[in-house]
Amino acid sequence: MMNRSILVLVACCAGATGASALDLDLAKIGPTMEACPGKAGFVRMPGSHNCTRLTGRVAAGVDARAGAGGAAAAPVVAGRIAVDNRAQTDLGEVRTYVRVGNGRR
Repeated sequence: MMNRSILVLVACCAGATGASALDLDLAKIGPTMEACPGKAGFVRMPGSHNCTRLTGRVAAGVDARAGAGGAAAAPVVAGRIAVDNRAQTDLGEVRTYVRVGNGRR
């Protein structure tokens, strides 16, 4: 049951339009993130010295070979999210990387 709930949630997110998430006016929010020098794709949160990157993907499709009789088709949904955090210390750079995924892809 839990897997089905996750699949439905990911499918709903995949069907949503991506443009609506980008329509925010960042100037009204307040202090914003700034790019980390020397690290492409990483940002620094206000008041922090850590550089963070958030990535992910969602894939959806149909598996036509799903049924034993060959006539059925099953939806295939997969997704993952990753957080990469880097901090400079006296001993050098410390990296924390966490990736969580679901699905077959």
